[in-house]
Amino acid sequence: MSALEITISVIASFGATVGSAIVFNTSKYDIVRAGIVASFGWFVYLVIKNTSPSLAVAYFAGAFVVALLSEIFAVIFKNPATVYLLPGLFPLVPGGGMFQTMEAAVSGNMENALSTGFSTLTAAGAIAIGIAVASSMAKILNRLAKERALKRNQQKKHQNK
Repeated sequence: MSALEITISVIASFGATVGSAIVFNTSKYDIVRAGIVASFGWFVYLVIKNTSPSLAVAYFAGAFVVALLSEIFAVIFKNPATVYLLPGLFPLVPGGGMFQTMEAAVSGNMENALSTGFSTLTAAGAIAIGIAVASSMAKILNRLAKERALKRNQQKKHQNK
């Protein structure tokens, strides 16, 4: 994939995400932020897809970036992470693979249906794991930051006595 094709694809993912965010009645400020989250995730997915032999790794990395940015935006803009996560994942969802799986199954081509279905389920699993890892990391880092702030406050109280 050329740089121009990647750029056009990232812009298209931004537009698709903005459209889905509007459908979800997202606030006007968060619509653009969700588009930015999706664009970064889609960019990472495309780059890794073109450099890695494993499509699952590309889906994992894209979902990880989307989930991590969603968690960061949630803290910065004081919103739930799902405001950015759900629209941000739309470009990554393997809907075409599921359609191809069902089309092959209905046509009686079970070998193709099983192959495509396995690839689609692998992609969905990689997306789920990417979200889980990023969300877990964010929660752990948040807990560590709170504990650190609590220790600092206790030390200040101890020094003031």
